[in-house]
Amino acid sequence: MSRVLNGDVLSGLFVVLIGAFAYASLGSVEIGVIRDMGPGYLPRALVWMILATGGVLTVRGVVRGGAALPEFQARPLLLISLATVVFGATIDQLGMVVAVVASTGVATLASSITRHRETPILCVLLALGAVLVFIKGLGLTIPIWPR
Repeated sequence: MSRVLNGDVLSGLFVVLIGAFAYASLGSVEIGVIRDMGPGYLPRALVWMILATGGVLTVRGVVRGGAALPEFQARPLLLISLATVVFGATIDQLGMVVAVVASTGVATLASSITRHRETPILCVLLALGAVLVFIKGLGLTIPIWPR
């Protein structure tokens, strides 16, 4: 693979792509001026910051060169995606605790360096943190336990 097309360049181009998608999603929302900002002023400013950041990352990757792209690994991609699906499929009926524990259990299988003895501790801490932040702190109406 060429020196120009490296991980840093591809990351920068990905950020530019996200910025372009966000810009296209803005539509014709009124921008206004700095003294009288419209509802589209801040989103458009943020989009331009995203585009600029992506441009800087891309140019920096071309100028400095970067790390070669690692070999594609399907296992992490599939298992992290599956963990997201498990969370979404279980949260309504089984509650926050079971959904977090199940999705964390699936997600820990994505890495070959996971310490499986520590997974139950991670599950408990993440479930407790999710309940405290989202249900107790933010007051979301998500069941904690199965219905």
